[in-house]
Amino acid sequence: MSTAAEGGDEGFLTFYREYAHTGIHTITATALTAFGLLTFVHRGFVVLAIAVYVLPPVYLYLTRNGKTPEPVETDGTTGEAAGSERSAVSESVSERKSVDPDDGTATRDRGPSRPGETADAGDHGSTAADVADTSENDGETPGATGAGGSATAGTETGSANEGSPETAPDPSGEGAGDEPTPAGATDDEPADGDLQDEGSDEWTGIDSPTEETLLDAVVAGESAYAVGTNGVLLARDPVDGWELALESGPGAASETLRGVDPTADGGAVWIAGDGGVLGRYDPEADRHTDHSAPEGITDNWADLAVAGAAGGERLALVNGSGQVLLGSYDGSEIEWNDPVKPGSGSSMSAIEFVDDSLGYCCDTNAGVYRLQGEEFEQVGIEDASGFDALAVTDEIVAVANGSGVVQRFDGSVWTPVRVAEAALSGLAVGDKEWLAAGAGGAIYENREGDWERVDSPTEADIHGIAIGGVSVAVGEGGTVLERD
Repeated sequence: MSTAAEGGDEGFLTFYREYAHTGIHTITATALTAFGLLTFVHRGFVVLAIAVYVLPPVYLYLTRNGKTPEPVETDGTTGEAAGSERSAVSESVSERKSVDPDDGTATRDRGPSRPGETADAGDHGSTAADVADTSENDGETPGATGAGGSATAGTETGSANEGSPETAPDPSGEGAGDEPTPAGATDDEPADGDLQDEGSDEWTGIDSPTEETLLDAVVAGESAYAVGTNGVLLARDPVDGWELALESGPGAASETLRGVDPTADGGAVWIAGDGGVLGRYDPEADRHTDHSAPEGITDNWADLAVAGAAGGERLALVNGSGQVLLGSYDGSEIEWNDPVKPGSGSSMSAIEFVDDSLGYCCDTNAGVYRLQGEEFEQVGIEDASGFDALAVTDEIVAVANGSGVVQRFDGSVWTPVRVAEAALSGLAVGDKEWLAAGAGGAIYENREGDWERVDSPTEADIHGIAIGGVSVAVGEGGTVLERD
C-alpha cells in the first residue's frame, strides 16, 4: 500500500487534519480570539494573535520526526471531546470468513478469519470488495426499519470448471478513546501478553488459474474461495490447490462477482455481484444454483453475508442504492423480505453476520448500522470518512476507510487507529491477530498491539484478505497469496 510523502502540501494537509483535533489547536484558537479582542486596545495585538495561532503548527510540523499529533479524545458516537489526550496503542485488524475444521464454527476474514481459534458458529469477519455503484440517493433517516416477504426458487446448473458486542478482549490492547497511531509504532510492553504468533510469518505467491482481478476471499476450514471480474469463482482444495470452480458466474453472464461467504458448516458457498447476480455453490457436488435478480432487483450487489448451516441459511445483500435485502433459504427456495434502506441512501459497501440474528453493515458515508433480527440501528460514526471494509466477530466490530484508518467498536465507543496513509480495501479480525491490506501489495499485521507492514511477494493491489486454517489475500490480475 502506498504511503503519502512526508513533505509537501499533501504531507502538511495530512498533518494539519490530525493537528486540528489536538488540545494545542484548541488553546491557540482560544488565544487567537482573546488577542483579537485586544486589538480594540492596540492594533499591535493583531500580530501577536496571528503569531500565536500560526507558529505552533508550523513548529510542530517541522520538528515532528514523522509523527502525527495526537487528537483530543472523543466519544465515537457523538464526536464531542471525551477527555484529555492520551497516546494510542495500535489497533488490530483481522478477518473475514472461516469455518473451523474441527467444530464447524465460522468466523470471517475480509476483503473481509484466521488465528488459531475461531468464533461461535455463524461468526464472521469481512473484507471490502469494490462498491459497484457509488451514486447516493435520498432515503430514510437512520432508525428502526421493518420487512415484508416473498419466495423465489433457483435454477441448478452443473458448475464443473464453470445484540451488540460486549466489551471484548482487544488484540491491540486499546481502550475507549485512544487516538490513531501510525503503523509500526511500538510500546515498551506488549498490549496483550496472551497473544502468540501462529504459523509462518511469510506470505507466498500462489499459482492462480485466472488472470481476472479478484475482489473478495473467504476461508472455510482448509478450503478457501475467491471471486472476481467476469464471474470467476476460485476454490482452494487442501491437496490440489486453487482451481476454477465457475468461469462466468451463476447465470453464465460473466458479471463481476464482488462478495463470497460460506455457510457455518462450509456445506455451501454463496456469491453475488453486478447485475443482481446471486448464486449458491455446493463444493461437494461441484454444482451451483442460480438465484439472480432476487425480488426483481438487478442493481450491483456490493457484498453479501450468510449465517446458519447449509439448508437453513439466512442471507443479506447490500447494493449501491443503499438497500439491504434479507432472505431465508430452506434448501430449495428463498423467502425474501422487502428491501430497506437503513441510512440516507448512500452506497452500502459491506455487510457481515455475527450470528443468525445479529449483523452489521456500513456505507460510503461513514454510516455503520447494527442489524438485530430485522431491525436496523445506526451505531456510528461521527466525523469520519466513508468505509470500504468491515470485519466482525462476536466480540469485535471494525471498519476501515480510504485514509488508512481502522475504527474499532466496543459496543459504546469507536476507537480510531491509523494503520497506513493510503486506503485499506481488505480487513480481517480474529481472536489473536488482525490483518489489513490495500494498494501496491501492502499487507499489515497486528498480533501484539503494534501494526507492522510485512513483506509481500507482490506489488499488485490487494482487495480481499481472509484468516483461517490458511490465511489468504487476493487482488489484481488473479493475484493469490497464502500464509500458513
